[in-house]
Amino acid sequence: MVHPAFIVLGALLLGALLLLLPRFFSRTKDTMQIVRGLRALRSARHADMALIAAYHRRFPASAGTEPLDDRTWRDLDLDEVFLSLDHTASEPGRQYLYHCVRSPHCSVEPLARLDRAARSLEADESTANHARTALCELSDPRAASLDDLLFGELPRRPRLWWLFPLLTAASVACLALIAAWPQLVLLWLGICVVNVGVQVLYKPRVKRFIPALHELPAFLRVSRALGTLPIADLADESRVLREGAKRFGSLRLATSWLMFEPEQANELASSVYEYVNLLFLLDVNAFVFATESLRNSREVARGMFAALGYVDAAQSIAQWRRTLPRWTAPEFTAAQKALHVETLAHPLLANAVANCLDVDGSSVLITGSNMSGKTTFVRTLGVNAVLAQTLYTTCASVWRGPMLRVRTSIQRADSLADGKSYYLSEVESVLELIRAKESGQQHLFLLDELFRGTNTTERVAAAYAVLAFL
Repeated sequence: MVHPAFIVLGALLLGALLLLLPRFFSRTKDTMQIVRGLRALRSARHADMALIAAYHRRFPASAGTEPLDDRTWRDLDLDEVFLSLDHTASEPGRQYLYHCVRSPHCSVEPLARLDRAARSLEADESTANHARTALCELSDPRAASLDDLLFGELPRRPRLWWLFPLLTAASVACLALIAAWPQLVLLWLGICVVNVGVQVLYKPRVKRFIPALHELPAFLRVSRALGTLPIADLADESRVLREGAKRFGSLRLATSWLMFEPEQANELASSVYEYVNLLFLLDVNAFVFATESLRNSREVARGMFAALGYVDAAQSIAQWRRTLPRWTAPEFTAAQKALHVETLAHPLLANAVANCLDVDGSSVLITGSNMSGKTTFVRTLGVNAVLAQTLYTTCASVWRGPMLRVRTSIQRADSLADGKSYYLSEVESVLELIRAKESGQQHLFLLDELFRGTNTTERVAAAYAVLAFL
């Protein structure tokens, strides 16, 4: 016979389960909706690499990093690799993640901190969904122009800028008092003519900043939302975003007026908006106020951009790792001519055949028939070396070795515009490697069929001399 206490306990457990199941399924449904939304967003996003790389081009060298050169980036097809691993939810986050992948670190601590943040977000699905939902507000391609607004040169304030609010106030006052003093119509018409003239002269000078200002309210809303993240390894970023959002609170009202999109509204609303701006200079005043607020606190705004990008990069890494058949964090050793990797694969290849490599005190020469995968393996090694020192992630089961500066000479091409032959382009590529070697830093040199642009005798002799030197 079952004891009554067990019956009561079973009933309590069943009741608790029935109460919790709806909440569990609700959260699961919300998570699935967010994941589906992010997948749809990712498939629809642009691939304008110039726009994605804009932030990095402004800051090619960050403290404690050794940025990849353009040749190595192209040789390893890292544009395609970046697009495959990019799971950011915002345009600023996308630009920041590109900067991360382009800037290998020289020490472990910043990499370990990013790894801890990514793991924390992966473990706390509710917080990760909160972050992604907030960041999606900046998924509009126009949000990529925030980089230019915050880091580029702002337009100069007109010398008579203080007249703009006076003209607005005078226009409003005349319109309000016309019923009592009809003579004010003439004065109001004169003010309107001046306001139209200001619009015609000033608007073309600031046109390119309008898309970024349109996204500024969303930038502040996202900052406030991310300022509450309960992740210890993102505490600094949350504080920067929270305090920055408070500081720019008055900026929301000014930029909110600029958010209206006449081309997406009905004809009546669009006409009213345009005429109000022409007669009362509301958009000009909002623009001048917004740019001056940013000019006076640009360091704060720039810190907010980097903090927001860091949070998005961390959640993107967590998302990307889930898509990999295998991955591991690298184990960095002291500087030595040694590298041990197991079941290494290229992140772009589906169902890739994994390979192992054990280097200890000597270089490696890879030979084989055509189309046997030699160049693919060389690129696989280089890509994973870059990912190890940027995203603290390798597509392998084991990666053990020192921190390395990756330099390549794989793809070469002539250039009629620059007057360079195939051979000259190749010689310049090798010269860069020789100069890099003279720096004394430890490198991973990846070379593919040196001096293909000349005859066999000279090719073998030159390749031997270069390899001996390196």
